[in-house]
Amino acid sequence: MAVGSSAPQSLEVRYRHVNGDSSALLFIGESPFAVLVLDPTPDGDRIRGIYSVTNPDKLTRVR
Repeated sequence: MAVGSSAPQSLEVRYRHVNGDSSALLFIGESPFAVLVLDPTPDGDRIRGIYSVTNPDKLTRVR
């Protein structure tokens, strides 16, 4: 599932740590829409993975 294909236009980005990782949280008003996490290489020069969580059941504890 691509986040961009179903994302509403009025998203707010908030930067937080989620499970110890630097993350971008996407909100619609006060409701979380998605969490995006970048997984850098150990030297920090490259990104080896981008992970997103959009399942509403998994976003219930995000603030």
